[in-house]
Amino acid sequence: MKLRRADLLSGVAAPILLCLVVLIGWQSYVWISDIRPQVLPGPIRIVRESIESADVIVGHVGVTMSEVAGGFAISICGALLLGLLIDLSTPLRRAVYPLIVASQTVPIPVIAPLMVVWFGFGIVPKIIVIGLFTFVPVVLGFAAGLAATERSATDLMRTFGASRWQLYRYVKIPAALPDLFTGLRVGAIYAVLGAIFGELAGAVDGLGIFMEQQRQSFRTDLVFGGIFVVTALSYALFLAVVLTERLLTPWRFDRREP
Repeated sequence: MKLRRADLLSGVAAPILLCLVVLIGWQSYVWISDIRPQVLPGPIRIVRESIESADVIVGHVGVTMSEVAGGFAISICGALLLGLLIDLSTPLRRAVYPLIVASQTVPIPVIAPLMVVWFGFGIVPKIIVIGLFTFVPVVLGFAAGLAATERSATDLMRTFGASRWQLYRYVKIPAALPDLFTGLRVGAIYAVLGAIFGELAGAVDGLGIFMEQQRQSFRTDLVFGGIFVVTALSYALFLAVVLTERLLTPWRFDRREP
């Protein structure tokens, strides 16, 4: 237990220490070089100006996160359904799998403006763009996990007369959870980024619009502030997925060190 706590502490302390070193070096360079804040603001200025604009930023955060929540939820539901169908039907897998992989070659920054042309400035284009960013890693992870279920476990369940539903409920889906959560972690990282791309293509509110407005006003400090907020939101969503994984698959994390 002490070893696990030490590993956890070092895992948290190391990135924090690295971030502090980078921020101190960044701020020192700004002071020494006396560079204009419109070109490169220091971390202190970024934090100060972001706090002063906190009310505006929070409003944009609410819009962006509502898009992320809707888009990521729909993407997950669609990925789970398609993953199950792919595992149930070999012909469907052969037909759909190459299309799923090929969809990742689509240049999303080019497609996003078309979504606005087709669906307007509402939330629908953002949900589609978020889905393009997050759907594929989730469906591929889930399908791979289902396909990798140990044959001996499924044969044993069939020996006891388990139905197909029982086979999936008690064996295949639990076995696929690690691969599913791997895909969800990747999707969580890109969900907020997808919302930003969707907003930049056409929107009225959101962090993407906020950063673009500040860029046009040469408020580089607030552009960096928006970037930091986006990074924090992405990391918070990633941690939420990790926490959910620990709650749903406790047997993978309950191993005690001798």
